[in-house]
Amino acid sequence: MTKKDIASLIYGRCEEEFETTKKEIYQIVSEVFEIIEETLKNGEKVQISGFGTFLVKTRKGKIGRNPRTGEEVPVPDRKVIVFKPSKKLLELVELKLKKV
Repeated sequence: MTKKDIASLIYGRCEEEFETTKKEIYQIVSEVFEIIEETLKNGEKVQISGFGTFLVKTRKGKIGRNPRTGEEVPVPDRKVIVFKPSKKLLELVELKLKKV
C-alpha cells in the first residue's frame, strides 16, 4: 500500500464529511509521514495508540565474515528502526490469519 492508496481510502471514507480534495488529503498524509520521519531521525519514539510504536534502537557491532574469502570484517554499530505492534493490532492480525 502506498501513500497515494492511503489518501484515496481516506478520501473515499470521508468524502461527504469534509469538503476537501484528494490532493489535499495526500498532502496531509505526506505531512504525517514527514513528522514521523523527523521524530525518528531525532531518536524519539512514535507511539500511535491502538496501532503500535516505532522506535530507534542501536544494534551492536559484530565481527562478520566475507563469504568469498572467509576474511573477518568488523561490522560497526548501527541504528535501526523497530516497530512494536500494539496488543490490539496483534489480536486483529491473528484473528484474520485464523480465518484464512
